[in-house]
Amino acid sequence: MHRDYLPMNAAALMDRVFDLYKATFKTQIAFALIIGIISFMLIMTLSIVLAFGVVYVYSIAGGSYDYDNYIIMVVLLIFAIILPPYIIWMYLSASGHILISKQAFYNQPVELPFRDTFNALLRVLTSAIAQLLLTLPWLILMAVVIYFSVGDGFAFLGSLHPFYITIIGLAFTIFYVVYSNIFALSIPVAIFEKRLFLSTVTRSFELLKGYFWKILGLRLLWALIVYLFSYSTQSLIVTVIAVISMITGNLIDLGALWINTGTLQFYIALLVGILMGPMDGIMTALIYFNQKIKKEGLDIEISLERLAGTRGQGAQL
Repeated sequence: MHRDYLPMNAAALMDRVFDLYKATFKTQIAFALIIGIISFMLIMTLSIVLAFGVVYVYSIAGGSYDYDNYIIMVVLLIFAIILPPYIIWMYLSASGHILISKQAFYNQPVELPFRDTFNALLRVLTSAIAQLLLTLPWLILMAVVIYFSVGDGFAFLGSLHPFYITIIGLAFTIFYVVYSNIFALSIPVAIFEKRLFLSTVTRSFELLKGYFWKILGLRLLWALIVYLFSYSTQSLIVTVIAVISMITGNLIDLGALWINTGTLQFYIALLVGILMGPMDGIMTALIYFNQKIKKEGLDIEISLERLAGTRGQGAQL
């Protein structure tokens, strides 16, 4: 058995993420930039349309409107216009990074996978729709709380002690995070196994069986590492600016410093997002491949493919 295809524990998976990231760095970043720029231009265009839509809604009301209803209409406009292209961008990016990771994992030539990404997009979006349908109960519950809270000036929430609000919110978040782990492998399933809608989720859950809690813990740990890296990078820049200000003899107002460096922090966050974004796709792909190795002998399949390719090359020579 080739050592690259041995079953991996959590530590080995994280190490392999960095190995694949180094091997595909240029391609991953190029893909993220190209898709990101195109998506940004589209979202900006739609934002302009949204701004005109908000003004139009206001003009229909004749300058006199019910504030709560107006806010609801604006939120609906935002969801209707901005959310779909954002979701498409998010799943396009994830699909591309997963496909690039597959090339490196299979020891294939690494190249920009635009054709394969767009070919798989419809399947991936059907998986996204399935995930949305399965998330609806949570969204409906949240919408009901928001509706009643906004409608009575947040008196509904104000009647509860902050401690209970915190506990309820924390419990809601924990239960949803655990529940949403069933979606963890839906995207690679849609891409590589060409499944649609709910079958991507059921297949994802099938691959997670027996490892559900371990994979949930791994994904949470990975998310924490990415968050800490992103946050520490922004804080480091602000700290450097503060130190330089002290050395030059300038008085420092930390609050003002944080506000004044807001633009810089935004660009740093954008840069970190571009650099870290591919790693989530790599981790998802590796978890998928690792589960296939553990449960379905993917390592044997890959070895046979490589052996067949070697024999084909020998015959040509």
